[in-house]
Amino acid sequence: MGLNSSLFTGVSGLNNIGNALQVIGDNVANVNTVGFKASRFVFQDLLSQNIATQAGTAQVGRGMTIGDVSSDFSQGSMESTGIMTDLAISGSGFFIMRDPEKATNAYTRAGNFRFNKDGYLTNPTGMIVQGWELEQETGDELGAVKDVVLESFSSAPSASDKIRVITNLDSRTDSSTPSVANAWDAWDAEKQEYSKTPIIEPNFQYQTVVKVYDSLGSTHDVSIFYDKIDKTKWEYVVACDPSEDKRNVAMESDSSGLLARGTISFSNTGAISGVTMDTFTGRIGNIRPPASMERDDIRFIIGNYDKFESKGGTGGGDGYNFQLTYDEAGVGAQGPYVWTITDPGTGAAPPASYPNAIVIDNLSNDRKVVIDLDGADADGNFEADLTIMLDKPAVPGGTDAITFDINDPRNLHVQNIVNLSYSPKAPTNPGEIIAKDNAKMEVLNFNALARSTGDTPFTLTWDPTAGAWTMTIPPEYDANTPGVTPFSAKIVNGDKDKVLISMDGDDEGDVLFSFEKSLTSASSITFGVEGSTSWEPKELTSTEPYYKFAVDFLGGEETNTETKIAFDIGSKGDEFGNFTSDTLTSTQYARLSATTFQSGNGYGSGDLKGVDVDSEGTITGIFSNGQLIPLYRVALAQFLNESQLNKEGGNMYTATGESGVAITGKPGATGLGSISSNTLEQGNVDIGTEFVRMITTQRGYQANSKVITTVDTMFGEVINMKR
Repeated sequence: MGLNSSLFTGVSGLNNIGNALQVIGDNVANVNTVGFKASRFVFQDLLSQNIATQAGTAQVGRGMTIGDVSSDFSQGSMESTGIMTDLAISGSGFFIMRDPEKATNAYTRAGNFRFNKDGYLTNPTGMIVQGWELEQETGDELGAVKDVVLESFSSAPSASDKIRVITNLDSRTDSSTPSVANAWDAWDAEKQEYSKTPIIEPNFQYQTVVKVYDSLGSTHDVSIFYDKIDKTKWEYVVACDPSEDKRNVAMESDSSGLLARGTISFSNTGAISGVTMDTFTGRIGNIRPPASMERDDIRFIIGNYDKFESKGGTGGGDGYNFQLTYDEAGVGAQGPYVWTITDPGTGAAPPASYPNAIVIDNLSNDRKVVIDLDGADADGNFEADLTIMLDKPAVPGGTDAITFDINDPRNLHVQNIVNLSYSPKAPTNPGEIIAKDNAKMEVLNFNALARSTGDTPFTLTWDPTAGAWTMTIPPEYDANTPGVTPFSAKIVNGDKDKVLISMDGDDEGDVLFSFEKSLTSASSITFGVEGSTSWEPKELTSTEPYYKFAVDFLGGEETNTETKIAFDIGSKGDEFGNFTSDTLTSTQYARLSATTFQSGNGYGSGDLKGVDVDSEGTITGIFSNGQLIPLYRVALAQFLNESQLNKEGGNMYTATGESGVAITGKPGATGLGSISSNTLEQGNVDIGTEFVRMITTQRGYQANSKVITTVDTMFGEVINMKR
């Protein structure tokens, strides 16, 4: 009995040490396998047999067996590969892979991934990497873990909504023209086409150009023209190519291309102290919304430019006032919820300048008003000459009214003093007005010149006896004339050396006449105004610190294709007129005017050139238009007992009851490792250790074989006893 037991004890050693050598061989075989985790074995003895001894009972072992074979999940070394989709986990965790055939998940440390022909990120056996899809603007995760797949290989364009232009404006220069905007002329009358050079020097001191994008990805030039007004103030004009200006209200006019104008004021240190902006509204001006709406709620669409031709006068200032009144009670003859046209000055319906104007469509939609300016034709048909859209959710109600001007298309942008004359023109003594030598006229606020005076000019008369100025005011600037409020001209102050006039009724003063030599005799000044209401002053708010101007390079009809672009010159403003300069800001120093920095956001369409993966597992698309768009975030899984995962081959593991379920998380969070791209984790087999184990295992095998041969010899001796 004892010899037989000894024989089988040696056999158990041979069998199990042979199995142990198989584990060592497997480790050595996979020494270069990506992400391989070495296995280790542990021996344990078998149950012992009780035998009788002189001292009583004792135990004798019956051999050994392999107690456990488990994986060693310690970190393997990292190899740089230069392939962006090669990923390695630095720390704990597994990549989650989906088998597209079995629809089951498996887990791996081997990150040798590639995008297949269908755009899926897969391993060499076709299993698909799992991750979260990301919102492209914010990078936030969308929904649950899913297949990582590139479904689009192009980046949509984005329209520009901000330009940044930092300049130094030379403090040593002088004014080139009274108004840069007045010098603009977009129409080449000789060639009957838009002008290639709508403004030329010397009508400005400096020009810079910024490229912007429309919503389809095409590029356009936006130019900024600067000219000095006085010692500390500059005028600027923002414009584009007239042929590219598709704003409905500005097309087919000599003002096309003009977008905005304004002033920049500087302190005595050359820093910005104030900024203003007026935007150009084209053929529609002096727009006044009801209290229930904002100005930006109202959009005008011209359907027939011929109906907007001149009706007399001297230019763009021939404003014809319209008032649209909302009749919520449905008292109007056309039915409920209608808008009716009246003259805001006289209350007449319709205005005298358009006696046949009629609202032709507002019965079914109180956010859209369609007007025929000259009524039905001979066949009784109406035409949509002007459409007014209420874009935002403000709801008209009660007796809400929208007031606006229809401006003459000639010189829409011009606001200027014209036909200026002085009397007497020749001196009889040194104190009389001499037009070229003694009198100087300055326009302090061009925006106040909002009406053309036509045939009735302003006349200023100086009475030396009374020591006072009197003024004859044309109807367009007279508060007693219906429809012209708030254009109420008056003399602010005056004496023998100067006279200051307010054109809009405030006390700031808009036009100044000054005299080098004091007036000593009766004198007079006569002038007219060429002006329009097509310039709209803008205001800043606490949430919008930059002025915005509107552009439209696409020319949609009722669809709004306008884009508003913020104009950043390096200084933020607020609703109280306070401006704070950035570190990089526009200045007025005594050196040549130059652009220090300029940029415009937005971009054109682009094609996917590659991807990048960061330490948090974010897969970012790199597109040919320079955009970096987050696409997916690789998901990782961890287990409470990873040593009990089941090996499936191909560097794959599956969960078991002993390992616990997979706990999914983001790389770098909740104890999970971070991701290294362009890198593969090598197997963690230590070849030296394996060779030592191989030697000790070999010795163990030899020793157990000796047990068997010794038992065999002893059996031989027993058999020999019979002989």
